[in-house]
Amino acid sequence: MDFDAVITGDRAVVARFTEWPKEIHDTLFERVKKLTDELYGRVRALAPEKSGKLKDEIISKVFDDPEKIKGMVTLAGKLPRSEYIKAGALEYGSHRSVKVRKYQRTITEAYGREIPPTRIDVDAYARVADVEARLFLRGGLAGMEEEAKAELTAAMNERLKD
Repeated sequence: MDFDAVITGDRAVVARFTEWPKEIHDTLFERVKKLTDELYGRVRALAPEKSGKLKDEIISKVFDDPEKIKGMVTLAGKLPRSEYIKAGALEYGSHRSVKVRKYQRTITEAYGREIPPTRIDVDAYARVADVEARLFLRGGLAGMEEEAKAELTAAMNERLKD
């Protein structure tokens, strides 16, 4: 029987078989679930939490297909596009010019003195988004690859001895 434990991409741990052995399925499923839960905790711990909104969107899933068991930690798929852009800038960093639309704001201070609340128009402008990479998704997996391979291999060896 061929067994291969593979770390794919930056976020998935996959155990693949040429033929799915029923006698070890439950053991491997539990190990992949445990590793996915551990990765989920690591990713949530690394996620920036200015508002806590990003942490709330991190999800984990374990897929049980006929040919593989797959654990994944990612962002929920129901976010607006703008939220994925922000998360991408946090994960990978961003050093590009960003256009800001014109908007209105209320000011209560001018030249260091308090004034009655006044609405002002702010014209459109461009600024450089200088966001350093935070590696909350990829950073969670860093260092887990060998542990995951060892744990899945140990689970295989344990069940094959039985």
